[in-house]
Amino acid sequence: MKIKSLGGRGEPLLMIHGWGVNSEIWTSLVDELKLFVTVYVVDLPGMGGSKSISPYTLDNIAKEIKANMRLKRCNILGWSLGGQVAMYLAIKMPEFVKKLILMSTTPCFVEKKDWPYGVKKQFFSNFEMEAKKNLNNTLMKFFLIQTMGINDSKKVMSFLRKTFIEFRDINKSGMESALNVLKKTDLRNEVKKIDKLTLIITGDKDRLTNKKASVWLNAKIRESSLKEVKGANHMPFISHRETVTASVKEFLQNDQ
Repeated sequence: MKIKSLGGRGEPLLMIHGWGVNSEIWTSLVDELKLFVTVYVVDLPGMGGSKSISPYTLDNIAKEIKANMRLKRCNILGWSLGGQVAMYLAIKMPEFVKKLILMSTTPCFVEKKDWPYGVKKQFFSNFEMEAKKNLNNTLMKFFLIQTMGINDSKKVMSFLRKTFIEFRDINKSGMESALNVLKKTDLRNEVKKIDKLTLIITGDKDRLTNKKASVWLNAKIRESSLKEVKGANHMPFISHRETVTASVKEFLQNDQ
């Protein structure tokens, strides 16, 4: 697994990206974060510079991260699928996690009878089938959903296309396996075990992880606070970089 230190000053912050991209997604944020934390970024299995793993499970992803991170303890920022990985680390390997930042994160990505805050089952099934047929086209649609309605959407789409499609590692099986993790993961019964200071960041226009899922997490995680970013979609760290940076800085530098 590829984990890279990007330097900086201050306590270590490990950043875990979501599905369909790699650690390059953090490009716009890293320089500002490095002013007050030491940044580490990871490529999840089957994405970026990391080979896929078998079996491809949330448990094995978490174990790979812990085994390849040279630090015994760090702050963790997880976005989307990366937020689910971060929660799992806090639940199963609490000694590894100091503070937790969950961005555009849900404990359960797909809707269930008792969980109305996930994406529609039919939407996910169609998305999964399309990904198997033509991954690049599916990624384009995925990015369009995430950038719809945000400022500089054309510029952001250009960055996403060039970085994660035109020059992307072709590891189709890893991407499909990661989608399966998104489909199966349901951490609702376990998030109450998280005892870390937690910052939950959500965009009020997020079409993939309903902000109500973030409100739910805020109610279940005892020592959590919620930051709603007005006008943000699924990528608040790109569309509202300054707001997100300020929130992360305040949270990490608070000695509570």
